[in-house]
Amino acid sequence: MTMLEKAVQNLAEAIEALETRLDLRLEAADGSNETAAAARRQAAAARKQAGHAAQGVAAAISDLKAILAEDDRKREEAS
Repeated sequence: MTMLEKAVQNLAEAIEALETRLDLRLEAADGSNETAAAARRQAAAARKQAGHAAQGVAAAISDLKAILAEDDRKREEAS
């Protein structure tokens, strides 16, 4: 796993941990009002966006690795 992949994974995990902490605090504060519901929606959206970002970064890294491998193959064939 590259540093960039690890950083994105860490970000997704941190957002998930924050969402969990938010849920616990809202439950403790009897968070049934509209503000609590909005906070939960925002946390869920942040987690979803982090997941999409992680997938995008992983795909980009995979593409770059394939390009580099193809370039290496072409260089070997040319020499």
